[in-house]
Amino acid sequence: MSLAAALALATAYGLFGARGSVATAQNAGPLQGLGSITGTVTAPSAFKAARVYLRNTDKNIMYMVYTSAGAFRAVAMMPGNYELTVKGRGLESAPQKLVVKAGVNPAVKVGMQAADTPDKYPTWVDRSDARTPGGLSLPKTEPMQLGSYDQVYPPGPGRVVLETLCMNCHGENYFSTRPRSGSAWKNGLDHMMGRALAENDKRGLGEGILAGSASNFRFGLQDRKDVLEYLTANFGLAKKPQAVRTDPEMPLDEEQLSKAQYIEYYVLGGAEATGAPSPATSGPVDSENVSSGIAGVRIIMQVQIDQDGNRWGVDRGKPSRLVKLNPRTGEQKAWDLPDPRAGVHDMLMDRNGIIWVLEFARSAEGFADAMGSGSDLTSRLLGFNMKTEKWEFTIDPDPDNVIRSAKKGPLMGGEVDSKGNIYAHWMMTGGLAKYDRATGKATTFRIPTPGAVPYGSAMDPFDNVWVAEWNGGKLGRFNTTTNTWTEFTPPIYPVNLRRGPRSDAEGNIWTGIWAGGNRAAKIAKLDQKTGNWTMWDLPYRGAQPYEASVDKDGNIWFPDTAENRPDRGAANARFNPRTQSFTFYPRPQAVADSTRVAHAADGSVHYTARYGAAKDTSGFGVLFPDKDKITTLAPLPLNGPNMYAFKVGRQPTN
Repeated sequence: MSLAAALALATAYGLFGARGSVATAQNAGPLQGLGSITGTVTAPSAFKAARVYLRNTDKNIMYMVYTSAGAFRAVAMMPGNYELTVKGRGLESAPQKLVVKAGVNPAVKVGMQAADTPDKYPTWVDRSDARTPGGLSLPKTEPMQLGSYDQVYPPGPGRVVLETLCMNCHGENYFSTRPRSGSAWKNGLDHMMGRALAENDKRGLGEGILAGSASNFRFGLQDRKDVLEYLTANFGLAKKPQAVRTDPEMPLDEEQLSKAQYIEYYVLGGAEATGAPSPATSGPVDSENVSSGIAGVRIIMQVQIDQDGNRWGVDRGKPSRLVKLNPRTGEQKAWDLPDPRAGVHDMLMDRNGIIWVLEFARSAEGFADAMGSGSDLTSRLLGFNMKTEKWEFTIDPDPDNVIRSAKKGPLMGGEVDSKGNIYAHWMMTGGLAKYDRATGKATTFRIPTPGAVPYGSAMDPFDNVWVAEWNGGKLGRFNTTTNTWTEFTPPIYPVNLRRGPRSDAEGNIWTGIWAGGNRAAKIAKLDQKTGNWTMWDLPYRGAQPYEASVDKDGNIWFPDTAENRPDRGAANARFNPRTQSFTFYPRPQAVADSTRVAHAADGSVHYTARYGAAKDTSGFGVLFPDKDKITTLAPLPLNGPNMYAFKVGRQPTN
């Protein structure tokens, strides 16, 4: 590189001068002692927004930035030994070792070559090393054949049923990537229609959701006949797995991406965490229906930020744990749940220094249930005092046995109102539990819709609790003053609101809606005062927005899980309601999706890398949309815990 070119690159990336000066930022304030690095990337073919992975091998921290016109810059890096790799679509570099010191480091040059598979999707962790939501290893498979939607799903009455009902929850690639025998497809339909519920309590989240004329999905006998014939003919055992090509693809804005930076802190798995070797347990592709809780495999499910900028998460590995991360140093600390038989999924943080952990399910056999097959023992609210570092509360959310079922769980959600009362919902049995902090009394309230499956919750500025009803796509509002419900049905119905809603500062409720066949995924806003819905289509095929939340500037963020998309990976995305424009930030790994993201006061976006972040491990992640605005590695929570988009304590006006 010529001197003139080097000077131009340094000026463009703010290595010296006024605004965005890395040299200035590194020598003052909270970022003192951290390093930065720049570089250029070449390749035998054109590329756009290649991903530059910089892994600190001393601290198990990953930094990822994107290239712009082949150049890149990473900042706020902890000094130490690093491994550098760069990947683009169908391109990748060999690993390169380097040492990062405090201040500005020498520029590096990296060359990419053609990957072993043309058009290979860039990811730091190969899909074959990722795990399922339950922690199981995925079986090794041949590269998936891609086709158009009509090629993979030929027109017919059965396709109409899949589009109308099944793809809302499963996505379009669920069926084509899982060939089964006719009897296996029949057994799956029997489960979804609840054939065994006449003699047994519900045993899983999907059981009975298509129960004929009693179902919100209105699934009849002709629908069953049509879809069973279609699945058997097109996705029987003799068929090879195939997937719908993502066309159109996710649009990438290289200029916006070049400003962004990811940092992920990995939670150790295997022998480092448990003192035992990591198991070789594996399972079928559709292993979401099996039990989880695998020793040595870490799965961080949710992130909260405390008043000191530390991050907390719940780990659904075995044993299930509460984990604390100091992002300034990478130091981690963990506490096992009081009952080793309990699994975990959600948590919340109140404004008095108590972390409330929701037991997802407790099993008498001692496994941690992955996907909601219910709880043999009552799921409980567990209160952990951050100051004493002890479990100080154990609450039965349904002491009056309002839910008359042998398996009440799983317990999910988790919100706190302006008075400090705690709420959580019974996902499989359709109830909302309230723990009154003043009286110490817990009460459960049933959701009016029969068989409701609440999945994800929100608090609005008026102390209403909102739940997304997975079995059909309603939003339910619970008035915490009158203890009454109001349900809102979107104009397209049924839909998959998935993990669900979040409120903005004005009380509008935002949620994501998954794509269903040729129907595009959407970001939706409900004006609760008028009942009017507004929706915006996502501009690429097969998107799966897991939830929607609001940052300090009123932008809507959502993670796209990209389930069963072999040609696309997970991403965090931003929707600007004022300009009605989207910006997409592909994640470091293709498979490591997240549920709800959390927002800090500086505009950074926090998430967990769940499963697939690295072999046997998971992690805490943060996306800085503008790395020149990084002032600390430990930003404070937006509006304090529980990081709502409004200041808690606002008086009701509706």
